Amino acid sequence: MQFLRGVMETVSAVSNLFSNPYRVREVQLSEYSGGGKVKLKEEGRMVLYKNTPCQSWDCLLKCPDTPTVALRLFQVNSEEDAMNWFPQYALKLRPFYETLPLAKPEAVQPIVDCLRKHADWSAAHIAVDTGLRECLKHNFHVITKEWL
Repeated sequence: MQFLRGVMETVSAVSNLFSNPYRVREVQLSEYSGGGKVKLKEEGRMVLYKNTPCQSWDCLLKCPDTPTVALRLFQVNSEEDAMNWFPQYALKLRPFYETLPLAKPEAVQPIVDCLRKHADWSAAHIAVDTGLRECLKHNFHVITKEWL
């Protein structure tokens, strides 16, 4: 009986892994050029698309090191969810992508998970919680440039 329960929990976890709309995935940018996908907003390297064929709103993080590939940070079915999360992602992820190499989903997923779990936290709180304190240097550079 325990074995069966373990198998069922594993199947459930794997199923959730592939159906989670907030799972970070690599996507080809060419998939977002036409074909019913409309760019709604762009802030820094973050882009929000309305994906009509999938009836979803997709948030992408463009990666300059891999110009043909982007990271899809979420693909939600609700415009309200997309319009709520996109500005938060755009604001709070900027220090991370400007200071760290975030070209792989596994590098971004913990940051996104923390952001969603603690939506009221600042980027600094997220950096400390995820152990990515080096991105805190981002603010120093911004302040330094303003004072010059």
